[in-house]
Formats: sequence, structure tokens, C-alpha cells
Amino acid sequence: MSPYRVQQVTDRDPPYLPLLFHTFMVLAPVFVIWRTAVVNWGVWYGPLAWLAEMFAVGTTALFVLSLRRRTRPLPRTVQPPLTRTVDILVPTVDEPLPVLEPTVLGALRVRGVRDVIVLDDGVREEVRGMAARLGARYLPRASSAGAKAGNLNHGLLATDAEFVVTLDADHVPLPEFIERTLGYFDDPDVAVVQSPQSFYNTESFTFRRRRGVDGGWHEQEMFYGGVQPTKNSTNSAIYTGTSAMLRRSALDSVGGFAPDTSTEDIHTSLRLHARGWKSVYLESPLAYGLEVENLRQYYGTRRRWAIGSLHLLFRHPDSPLRVRGLTWHQRLNYLSAMVAHLQGLNRLLYLLIPVAALTTGVAPVHGPYAVYGFAFLAFTIFSIWIVVRFGRGHYHMLHSEAFAVADTLPMIAALPAAFLGEREFGVTQKRTERTTDRRLKWAYRIFALAELFALGFAVTRLVRGEHVVIAAWSAAFLALSSAYVLVFLAGMERYERSPVVPWYRHLGPEDLYHRIVGRPAEVEPDRVAAR
Repeated sequence: MSPYRVQQVTDRDPPYLPLLFHTFMVLAPVFVIWRTAVVNWGVWYGPLAWLAEMFAVGTTALFVLSLRRRTRPLPRTVQPPLTRTVDILVPTVDEPLPVLEPTVLGALRVRGVRDVIVLDDGVREEVRGMAARLGARYLPRASSAGAKAGNLNHGLLATDAEFVVTLDADHVPLPEFIERTLGYFDDPDVAVVQSPQSFYNTESFTFRRRRGVDGGWHEQEMFYGGVQPTKNSTNSAIYTGTSAMLRRSALDSVGGFAPDTSTEDIHTSLRLHARGWKSVYLESPLAYGLEVENLRQYYGTRRRWAIGSLHLLFRHPDSPLRVRGLTWHQRLNYLSAMVAHLQGLNRLLYLLIPVAALTTGVAPVHGPYAVYGFAFLAFTIFSIWIVVRFGRGHYHMLHSEAFAVADTLPMIAALPAAFLGEREFGVTQKRTERTTDRRLKWAYRIFALAELFALGFAVTRLVRGEHVVIAAWSAAFLALSSAYVLVFLAGMERYERSPVVPWYRHLGPEDLYHRIVGRPAEVEPDRVAAR
């Protein structure tokens, strides 16, 4: 008999979606050719404006290509008793016991698990005692080389299990985790089965209330709800570091978890795909974690993602631009995920170019600026509509863009480290205060003031009748960008001023575990949450 192969079912999309796809793929080259023909090479910001618009067109095209088809694997649940060995690895550095203990409790109660190994980079006696008390193995290491990937690789040396589950220190798994994932490994080519990173603290500022959606909308919903499911059709679903099961022999074939970039998850995933292994993405949450609780942690996490992704893209031999073994679909998917971290620089250009054009009175294009403005506006609106449609309900016009603008600062801050070769490993702190340090808040406020200043400059020129066409177009564009920044800051201010103590702070490890696992619908939105 031939071996089992994972079977995918394609979601039924509206009949107009293929038409939109082909229309965009025809119009995009036309816009690129026309826009290149009208570049004003006589001013320094003319080529920069062209470059910014080409980047926007390119990333939208990658997005549309990646999300063209949405598939899901047919369920393959296994029932105990299990005949294959599965160990759970829980890496930790400095997470407090109230965060770590519910995870270890949950891991020990996953049906079919053979061993739970707590991998402690902090060498803490209280963690050793907790592991002994609960019945988990405790494995410290004296060196922190390779950060999380190094810690996980140290754990691999201590287990001979056929499969391992990786859980971040704050992610509490459901008891059926193994039963819901192990069956897919009957396909001998499957290396990883990934579930969404989902969170139980839905009162975090990264969540937004949305009418008709229980629990609201999450900042990373587009990735886990809109993007990852479409990667099943091209064997491009990304391992995201937690809430996943991996085949040990597949990890061994690529030298274990990738320790030489700060985004060990996507790097390990890329290596597995380049060696011909398969990945499977499940849309149902199988573990619930703790989302960032203040702006500092959000900023630090996004900066670390940008550093790791851009370092991998531009400086590492495993870059999707040159590594061998990837299909062209996989190469485009990884390229799309990594290039997205350059959007901060692109948004900065969109802020500076209107100011430069208004100051000199010279447009960044040749020919009638009104014609350019109309063409740019029409194509931009059509591109946004394409993103909304292919987002299949997970892209939010206001909140998605507000958080994208908020990512400008960490992405720009990541550029020196990414291109100079610095690797910044770090751990997102858990159970922190809602308020953040004043310097970072002022950095965001200054960014907002810069947007408002540019808008005021454009409006002033428009009122005076100076460079009216340029001023009108710039004012409209800057008004939208300023609104996004203010929406983000307003949400952050409301969150920080809230006097409510999070519900999970009052619960002990046992009660928290039961609250998460026993009633997941009350603590997690139906829609998937974030990485």
C-alpha cells in the first residue's frame, strides 16, 4: 500500500476573486511601466518616490500571489493509546513561575505525552523545584549560546522521542494537542504541524473590539487567520516557534533549530522546506499564551522580528534569494514575509516626499500632477480593495493599517542591526505593567507630531493657493496617515489608563490552567490570534 499523504481541501471563494486576481496582475505591470516613464529624475526625491511606489506594488503583488488559494488539511485525529513517542520541550529564561507553571501543568496533562522537559537558560532553583514537584524533567544549561534555538537544541540532546512539541513558556496547551497533530505525520514527508499562536489575555492593547466578532480583532489576525492557511496549498506554512509538533528526524536533517539568527522559527522552517520536507497548518488553536502587555514589549518584539528576518534575507546563506531547494512558490512566500519588514522605511519615505515636494514646489513626476494623482489614487484604492478581498475577513481597514503604521519605528530601528550584522536575541517579558517608559512613548508622539506637522504644512500651502495640486494631494494622503497614527496612540492611552487588573493576575497556576483549558471560548476569540 502507498503511504498516507496529507489531503487538502480548497475553500470555496466568491467567483469574482479569480477575476480580481487576474485584473490586478494585468494592471500592476501597466502601472509600473507608466510610473517609470514619468519619474522626475531632476529632483532627489523623484527616484525615491518611484522606489517607494514600486515597493508597494511589489509587496501587494507578492501578497496576492501568496493568498490566491486557501486550503485546509482534512482532519486526521488519532486516538489513544499512542504507539509513537512524543516529548514536549518548554524553553525558559526568566519567565516568572506564575507564567511558567500553568504551561508545565498543561504539558504534563496532554494526552499521549511521554515526557515534559523544562529547558532553563536561567538555571533557577525555583524552576528546578517546580519541575520536580509537578513531575517534569528539568534541564538547565550553563551557556546561553544560540538563545532559544540553542536551548531547544540542548533539549534535543536529552530526548530520543520520534516527535517533539515546542511550547513557549507562557503557552498552555490543550489536552488533545497530540491527538490533533500526530496523525498528519503518517505522511512520511511532513516535518512540522503548526497551530496558531493564540492568547488568553484578550484585553491586551493588541486586541480591538469589533462588532459581530467574539473577543474582537487581533493585531496578527491577518497572518494567522488570512496568510498561514493559504500557505498550505504551496507547502509554505511557516513554523512559528511555539504550539507546533516537529519530526525529530527532519530536525536532525537540517542540524536542529537554526541558532544563528534571532528569528529561529522562520529560519528553521525555511531550512526544512529547502530540504524537501512538508509543513501543515491547522487553523484551530491548540494552545493559549500571554500577549505582550505594554508598548515596550511590543516594540522590542517587532524590532527583533525585523532584525532577524532582514538579516536572514540579505546577509545569510539561507536567504530565500539564493538558497537551493525551495520551490518558486515557497521562495515567494518567504520573500514576502521578510520584505514586509522594510515597510517602515517605505512609510518614512511617504512622509518625507510630500514635504520635499511642497518645499520646492516641484513634483516627483513629469507631466500634469493631477493626472498622476488620479492614477496613483485609483490604483491605490484598487490595491487596498484587493488586500481586503483576499484577506477574507481578517484584514481590518482601520486597525490593520494603524498597527502597520505603528510598526514604522521598530522597523526603522532594526535597519542598522540587520544590515551591519548584529543579531539581537531577546525574550518578551511576561506579566509586566501596562505603562511603558516615557522615552518610547515620546518617540511615538514625536512621530505623530511629524505626521501632523507635514499635514499642517500641506494644508497651509493649499489655503494660500501655492502649488495647489501638490498640496491637495499631499494633504489627503497625510491626513489618512496621521489618522492611523492617532488611532493607535488613542487606543494605547485608553489601555494604559484602564484601572482594571487583568483577571488572570488573581488566579493561581491550577485555576488559570482550568480557566484556559476548561472554557477556551470565554478567554479566546473564535478568530485565531497572534505570533
